[in-house]
Amino acid sequence: MIASWIVKRHVRSVYNMFNQDDFDIDAVMAAYSDDAVYDLDSSIGVGETRKGKKAISDWFREYKKEFPKRKFVVKNISFSAWPFCPRLVCMVEWGCMATNKEGKEYKFDGVSVNHIKNFKVAHGSDYISFAGLPKLSILIKPIAKT
Repeated sequence: MIASWIVKRHVRSVYNMFNQDDFDIDAVMAAYSDDAVYDLDSSIGVGETRKGKKAISDWFREYKKEFPKRKFVVKNISFSAWPFCPRLVCMVEWGCMATNKEGKEYKFDGVSVNHIKNFKVAHGSDYISFAGLPKLSILIKPIAKT
């Protein structure tokens, strides 16, 4: 019971960190392993995979620049193993109100799934709902022809 409370409190504190306008990316990245993998949701047309701490931290920098204001609300947290085991899966259901750099507001929901190995995120995935997001055609960015 106490271990569950500690894990849930830690997860909520991380999401509260994202609510700061200029959140500390290095503090967020301290939770990731050096060879971590981060999958962004492909169901909305912007899917990609980032591999390694540098690539993931670059994504967080891009996200912070694109959405300078954001408010995450954690709805549910669950995990699949004893909280202090070196391996577990933690799932977080959340809602977000974000304002992009042009001042447009978006409200959407999502789920983050993090596979923890040796007390660090080894593989993270975000799944985002369509509701509240702009049309898919706005989200798809053209790829340069080579």
